[in-house]
Amino acid sequence: MVQEPSLSISELEWLRLRVVGSRQHFGVPGSLVGRSMMMRPVSQEHLLRSGTRVSAIGASWTVIASTAGIVLGVTENSLALLAFGAVGILDVVGSVTLVGHFVHARAHGAMSEHLERLALRVVTAGLVAVGIATAVASVLRLVEHARGNGSALGVVLAGVSCLALTGFSLRKRYVAVRLPSVALLADSRLSAIGALLAVVAVGGTAATQAFGWWWADPVAALMIAIIAGWLGVVMARAPLSDP
Repeated sequence: MVQEPSLSISELEWLRLRVVGSRQHFGVPGSLVGRSMMMRPVSQEHLLRSGTRVSAIGASWTVIASTAGIVLGVTENSLALLAFGAVGILDVVGSVTLVGHFVHARAHGAMSEHLERLALRVVTAGLVAVGIATAVASVLRLVEHARGNGSALGVVLAGVSCLALTGFSLRKRYVAVRLPSVALLADSRLSAIGALLAVVAVGGTAATQAFGWWWADPVAALMIAIIAGWLGVVMARAPLSDP
């Protein structure tokens, strides 16, 4: 018979520590991740700082881009650029409200339901207002067969704004889901509407210049208007505790 090697007490203890350590690092057998690979929970203080930061930076950028969009929209007779500028102004109002909301939450250590509801009302009212105004202007443009005059400057502004607003929208959504904050989630969708309108502005200008499709700009803007109004109504009815 072959005699099995015996282990001393110190060797057994060393082996036990190695097994426990490997389980903590790589995970127990059959698990997908170990302790060092698990996602660490993000503190509410960090999320509030992130919400304040993205709202403030987004508002600063949107003031500049929206003002330029409105000026170019009037100059070039572009409905999509006008709607883009209007969405931006309302997005700024919502973002400023959210900054105040998050600063108050950081100072008092808790989210205020009153301020959360106020911020949500500001943002959703903006969505509905932009949807109605853009829809009316789109229908009038279609009835009158009005043609916009696009320019390279307007296309550049819309293209850069689309990228920026998409980034702001994704970041706001990330923070909103984890806080949670229905108001910030609604604001992320308002930023997404602005990004879509920027795409519409680029597409409408290109279609008009390349194919002579004068109706492309108002039709696309009308579709965005319907989505914006629908989102505003849906978000206004959403419970504050479930973003």
